[in-house]
Amino acid sequence: GRLLIANTDLAEAQGQLDEKQKELDVVQAKFDAAVNHKQMLMDDAEATRRKMTNATALIEGLAGEKTRWTEAGLRFSDQIKRLVGDALLCTGFLSYSGPFNQEFRDILVKNWKTMCMRNKIPFSEDLDLTKMLVDNATAGEWVLQGLPTDNLSVENGIIVTKATRYPLLIDPQGQATIWIKKKEAANELTVSQMNNKYFRTHLEDALSLGRPFLLEDVGEELDPALDNVLEKNFIKQGSTFKVKVGDKECDVMSGFRMYITTKLPNPVYTPEISARTSIIDFTVTQKGLEDQLLGRVILTEKAELESERNKLMEEVNANKKRMQDLEDNLLKRLTETQGSLVEDEDLIVVLQVTKKTAQDVSEKLSTAAETEIKINTAREEYRPVATRGSILYFLIVSMSMVNNMYQTSLRQFLIEFDISLARSDKSPITAKRIKFIIQYLTFAIFKYTMRGLYEEDRFLFTMLLSLNIDLNSGRLRGEEFQTFFKGGAALDLNSVEPKPKKWIMDMTWLNLVQLSKLTRFSQILGQVTRNDKAWKAWFDTDAPEENDIPDYKFNVDE
Repeated sequence: GRLLIANTDLAEAQGQLDEKQKELDVVQAKFDAAVNHKQMLMDDAEATRRKMTNATALIEGLAGEKTRWTEAGLRFSDQIKRLVGDALLCTGFLSYSGPFNQEFRDILVKNWKTMCMRNKIPFSEDLDLTKMLVDNATAGEWVLQGLPTDNLSVENGIIVTKATRYPLLIDPQGQATIWIKKKEAANELTVSQMNNKYFRTHLEDALSLGRPFLLEDVGEELDPALDNVLEKNFIKQGSTFKVKVGDKECDVMSGFRMYITTKLPNPVYTPEISARTSIIDFTVTQKGLEDQLLGRVILTEKAELESERNKLMEEVNANKKRMQDLEDNLLKRLTETQGSLVEDEDLIVVLQVTKKTAQDVSEKLSTAAETEIKINTAREEYRPVATRGSILYFLIVSMSMVNNMYQTSLRQFLIEFDISLARSDKSPITAKRIKFIIQYLTFAIFKYTMRGLYEEDRFLFTMLLSLNIDLNSGRLRGEEFQTFFKGGAALDLNSVEPKPKKWIMDMTWLNLVQLSKLTRFSQILGQVTRNDKAWKAWFDTDAPEENDIPDYKFNVDE
């Protein structure tokens, strides 16, 4: 009986327990639901916060890009308007300016700009043809290969590499030849001359093997076998090109390029040769040589500045290229993203990197500009050295007019110039250092030149050296120089004021007439006429140069 009662109680208790368990399960389910809901809310909050962060970064990044892209857009829009005129000036420069020196090239460009204005063709007023047609890295590479650093040489390098016609280089000093040989050395350059019996074989090999070909030291006429090559009369056969060299047909491979050089200082080429080739004057001028020497001085005296500038420009160019790649990637992602932009984590990273790179480019450009200012200041400080060097070289060159044996190559002069830079006294004070270089350089070149002159020409060289230095410094004027050398040789005795006394020789009187055209001696004719006895007495002395001139008293400085 008790067992029955206990079982009944147990069943009743179990029922209550089951009911409570059900209630507990309901509560647990509600609790779990609440916990899950809370977690979902937290996850949503975190996702929303991340989206807000990404959105903020995206907005800031795109806002920065918008500013730059807006500026770039306006700049590009303005450039597009001026592109026709700029391209016209560049093509004109490449096509027509090669045979001329720097001064005439500048005149050409100035005239073209005037014509553009007259015809209302927009162009950039401050257009720098050199910077538009070549980048700093390429120009720097040319300099390392031996191209002189002056602007004319860089312009010549542009025409050589970009003009469609093969270049014919007027190169009396051999600078273009040196550059081309170094530039094309890695491409297995073939070098030949027209008087070489294997000349045509060399040309055929260069054509069929796709190698650059240098034809050195031509005269005023070219071998007719070159005509088809110069005119690029290439015949396409299948996937290859062929050309006739004389009576032989040769393959033309893609690596072929032709260079022609002449050492003639002022050759006269036929219109046909001028039309078939791109004639380029590589002749060094006094101003051009001055710029070259200035570059050598700076590389020696301020090497650290030049090195810093080159390094900065390399970094700037590398960063600009990286920036272009990042912007291209960014635009690609913006156009290709299918979902929400704020969920594209890579896009945010690209924006941040682009922004940082833009800041780096801006900072390095600013630093490079400051370094450029330092270098230009230093360049101008050392310009007197370059000026003196240029004067000395062209004086030596002019001595060949006295005797054909007095020939000096520019390369030899540059060696002497570099030796003078190395051996002249050092000084931390720039002005003193410049003075030491000029003194050493002048005397070194004087000694070097005098060794090769006949005794009878040494005085002439010494006098010309002094007069040229004084002319450049302004202590002597051009008209004074001409009067001293020519006197009245160009005058006619019948067309000038008659001489007052017969004792005065005709040539002497003509010299006095010419001398009277100088301000300092404007009264000389009247003084001789009024005081002819004193002048005759002075004229008749054994050494008139040692006695005082009548009516004139000169200070020592004069």
